Amino acid sequence: VAVRDAAPQAPIELIEEAARMINEAEQPVLYLGGGVVHSGAAQQAVTLAEQAGLPTTMTLMALGAMPMDHPLSIGMLGMHGARYTNFVLEEADLLICVGARFDDRAIGKAAQFCPRAKIVHIDVDPSELDKIKNAHVAINGDVAEVLDALIPRVKVQLRKRWLSHVDSLKTRFPMQFDALENPRSHYGLINAVAAALDDEAIITTDVGQHQMWVAQAYPFRRPRQWLTSGGLGTMGFGMPVALGAALAAPERTVVCFSGDGSIMMNIQELATLAEQGLNVKIVLMNNNALGLVYQQQSLFYGKRTFASRYAGAPDFMKIAEGFGIPAVDLDLAANPRASLAQALQTPGPCLIHASIDREEFVYPMVPPGAANTEMIGG
Repeated sequence: VAVRDAAPQAPIELIEEAARMINEAEQPVLYLGGGVVHSGAAQQAVTLAEQAGLPTTMTLMALGAMPMDHPLSIGMLGMHGARYTNFVLEEADLLICVGARFDDRAIGKAAQFCPRAKIVHIDVDPSELDKIKNAHVAINGDVAEVLDALIPRVKVQLRKRWLSHVDSLKTRFPMQFDALENPRSHYGLINAVAAALDDEAIITTDVGQHQMWVAQAYPFRRPRQWLTSGGLGTMGFGMPVALGAALAAPERTVVCFSGDGSIMMNIQELATLAEQGLNVKIVLMNNNALGLVYQQQSLFYGKRTFASRYAGAPDFMKIAEGFGIPAVDLDLAANPRASLAQALQTPGPCLIHASIDREEFVYPMVPPGAANTEMIGG
């Protein structure tokens, strides 16, 4: 039986140096990655942020580590994060990176990421330290244990001037959630799903535009509320992980957001869903395209699209019904919001189909090879 190696004990002098840097910083930012969730350190991260007055950003894999509506949350950074988030990071004089790896989707052009900031980097994996960005203090250890040691050494600070400036950037460069009240739009559909569920629901996604829209718009409020494929970008991930979540937590509603491209990667799992009768709702956002590929080809390859859009699509309603799974088509619903809520609240499996305009792109967006402050759209 394989036994996981124990995390190394972090040197106390490095923890004390990190605390000193946090205490002396004027414009610090806390940057949380998936390691915070994996180590069960979300509460410690929130405590550190509240104690030291730290605006806090999260990677795709960390969403929910701090509630998205927390006053100190500045949401997701990076390629499809908010403009204000990336602008706040541009002005930081200290970056406290906890359980994150500085991947290119999060930081854009590495040389221009947080150009004014000293860096404290805490990670259980020593190979991540000083790999992409050199840290002024690099701490190898379990992030929960390191934060437990760090918090008592950090002063209580309100940082009114810095947080007021962060709020002004939020006001000047907000996320644009168009048609939020229209459940037939992409953001409106996500908003309607969230409104019909409580925070105990588990949200999974496949990979594509729908994944980014959910990351931007869903109000995650707890760790492990959100299950998605990050760096691997695995199309077909959403339904199998939803089945696993439903088996592990049968008392919860599980919602899998998918696209017409991703769902066909593992569509045979509808048989498992029907066989087990799990409380999994598949919200299928269908634009007859491989949306992220189509978006890249449209924006950066002169609209020379290839193998990314389709004249037609399978009849997903009939496919679901063929597997014995109830299906709801929001395109045909007289009251799509009510039909959606009823489908989500009825126990058992269900496929919920909604057509999405192919020309709806994920914005804002950092172009390939650009810095995070060079976002387009949104």
